[in-house]
Amino acid sequence: MTSADTDPAAHPDARSVVLRYLGALRERDLATLAEVLAPDAAYRIPGDHPVAGVWTGPQEISEKFFAPMAERFDPGAEYAVDVAHVVAEGSEVVVECVTRGTTVDGAPYRADISAHFTVTDGRITSMREFFDTQYFARTLFGVGSGA
Repeated sequence: MTSADTDPAAHPDARSVVLRYLGALRERDLATLAEVLAPDAAYRIPGDHPVAGVWTGPQEISEKFFAPMAERFDPGAEYAVDVAHVVAEGSEVVVECVTRGTTVDGAPYRADISAHFTVTDGRITSMREFFDTQYFARTLFGVGSGA
């Protein structure tokens, strides 16, 4: 056994990993986001909009989720991730949070989100988000805004 196997910093607890991820989202820190994702990480985003689907691996997650999302928010405006609750047990973490920002069209954005994460060896292997997909699609992508 090496010192990395017994060093707690080498494999931080699941809660700390998820909070680091949320901080990186808030700061729009793509390097840290890539660091906390396992090579086989899977994101499951529900709904009927351009970023809905299952994305696997840091590169696909970045290209299919992070990049399109970044394009929808004003880069000069604050993006907030306000965490209300975190429940962690072993490798599983559930977060209730509110995200707030300003769209590229200047509209305010506010979403209540619950997310379930699985963390293995200090990296996120799975994330599923639960939120109002109709509001999300309408506000960020103009999907479903017509009569």
